[in-house]
Amino acid sequence: MSYKKVFFLSLTALSIFTACNKDKENISSSTPSNQNITLRVSWWGGDDRHKKTIEALKLFEEKYPNIKIKSEYGGWQGWQEKITTQMAGDMAADLMQINWNWINIFSKNGDGFYNLNDLSTTLDLNQYDKNILGQCIINNKLNAIPYGVAGRVFLYNKTTYDKAGLPLPKSFQDIITSTQIMKEKLGPDYFGFESDYYGALLLMLYKLEQETGKPFIVNNKVAYSQEELKNAADFYLNLVNTKTIPSLEDRAAAGNIQLDQHPSWIVGKFGGTYEWDSASLKWRDSLEEGQELVVGEYPKDFGLHKSGFSKVSMAFAINKNTKYPKETAELLNFLISDPEAVKILGVSRGIPANTSAVTTLKENNLLDSFILEANNKVIDFAGKGIHPLFEHKQLHVALKDIIDKLGYKQLSSEDASNQIINVTNEFLKENN
Repeated sequence: MSYKKVFFLSLTALSIFTACNKDKENISSSTPSNQNITLRVSWWGGDDRHKKTIEALKLFEEKYPNIKIKSEYGGWQGWQEKITTQMAGDMAADLMQINWNWINIFSKNGDGFYNLNDLSTTLDLNQYDKNILGQCIINNKLNAIPYGVAGRVFLYNKTTYDKAGLPLPKSFQDIITSTQIMKEKLGPDYFGFESDYYGALLLMLYKLEQETGKPFIVNNKVAYSQEELKNAADFYLNLVNTKTIPSLEDRAAAGNIQLDQHPSWIVGKFGGTYEWDSASLKWRDSLEEGQELVVGEYPKDFGLHKSGFSKVSMAFAINKNTKYPKETAELLNFLISDPEAVKILGVSRGIPANTSAVTTLKENNLLDSFILEANNKVIDFAGKGIHPLFEHKQLHVALKDIIDKLGYKQLSSEDASNQIINVTNEFLKENN
């Protein structure tokens, strides 16, 4: 075959490939807007989120009478396993609420979800900070729209500190000193702070990032030395040994229940915690009448680097194989920016990252000042963020085992730090 024929055939193939891609990009405009269709929408959450989401979806059906919505929802327990099965069998919903790290799990090369850049004429992407959108991009493909940014904040029971005649702490040293005074004035079962195993790990990482300016994982491996991690483990153990926080063993003796359900939290015997800003109303509202919860300052005992733990809280993705990309994008845009939908949803998924949605909530006095203050502090003191695999269930199970053994004094801080590094690096090696 001559060179000219080969060149001609190559150009022909390229033209066909380009045309096919162009057709995919324009599929949203080729689907009849008045066609009667059904869209499936899936999400997890609690009763409040379910109720409000269903109400917003009914409003969408009223505005788009040719589109019917099939809602698929449930609690968090087992939800990721359900979605994994659906994704593997090409049975996932058209529109999915996803965890941010699912992008890495289901779309390592950026091809697991619909590229939302191809739907930018329907989706108003200008309402989002580019850095936040960037966390959902793989290989220049926008896999999801972040619903919001969530992070850990320091929450303090002001009533407890007031009863002991103490100001709110501004450092970890303040918490330690305050606890001793609390125990003297209020009783030995008072603690200035409280933390479960995950909170213990995050406190260790908080210290390390504030000291070094580096997040836990950099370039697919643990960024800290064994000595640095040992010192962080010793920092946590010191909080336990000084009885500033209850030990994991003591905590388990109470039934290992969630903090907001713990009797000592409800009556004010735990003076503070490090928890999600998006759940801060739950911690506040679980206190008995007369207790006042406030958002505290981030402690800065260890260095000049910002080290608050934060991430994209959750996101919405469109099934790459949806038959109705334009209509699904219309539904997504409705949920995240339509004023009536935004008012219905409120902060059932936390404070939105969509600037127009935030404006709507503010104008209608639908942003609780408490959760707004918490979210603003998260954004202001956010560290470098987390690796997409940090919250992978397999890694969490392994790290929980290590932290539990450290908390139960079955591992020394030196052995625990070695195991954290080895387990994490091995997991990253196997999953990248």
